[in-house]
Amino acid sequence: MTEQPDPMVDSPTYLMFEAVRLVRRTAARLFPGQPRLPHLLVLWCVARSGPLSQREVAERLRMDAGDLVGIVDALERAGHVERRRDPADRRRYALDATEDGRLFLGESLDARVRLNEVLFEPLSPDERRLFRDLLLRVLAHHDDRFAAPAQPTGTGSLVRDRASS
Repeated sequence: MTEQPDPMVDSPTYLMFEAVRLVRRTAARLFPGQPRLPHLLVLWCVARSGPLSQREVAERLRMDAGDLVGIVDALERAGHVERRRDPADRRRYALDATEDGRLFLGESLDARVRLNEVLFEPLSPDERRLFRDLLLRVLAHHDDRFAAPAQPTGTGSLVRDRASS
């Protein structure tokens, strides 16, 4: 009897789904009680580009505005984000990171480095770069936020230039 290939294990989308579940489980184990990645993404966006309206944050991160409300509420309760009236338009609020929020973000990003080390321990540094580059290529094909700016080379062709991480 011939063994049939497993359609789930052969499916990159299924493997990505399981990888996301692994990231969540491992992050919860390593950093119990810490905010999940969506909270850090919102805090990073506001710290990097704020003050921003919630609509602007939702658009930049391509998040559902309804989901964003709960995340911003949690960040505000934790003292990481402030909602203030937008001086340019008093009808809307602008989000800005607090100093505590910026410090927390820095600590959280350092913790994410540790999470990546644990998750990708079985891969060599070259394999990690290749894995990241492949993911970026797929994401860039569908989402311009991940497209690297084209850089001219000495031959006149265009090539992507990404820093290693």
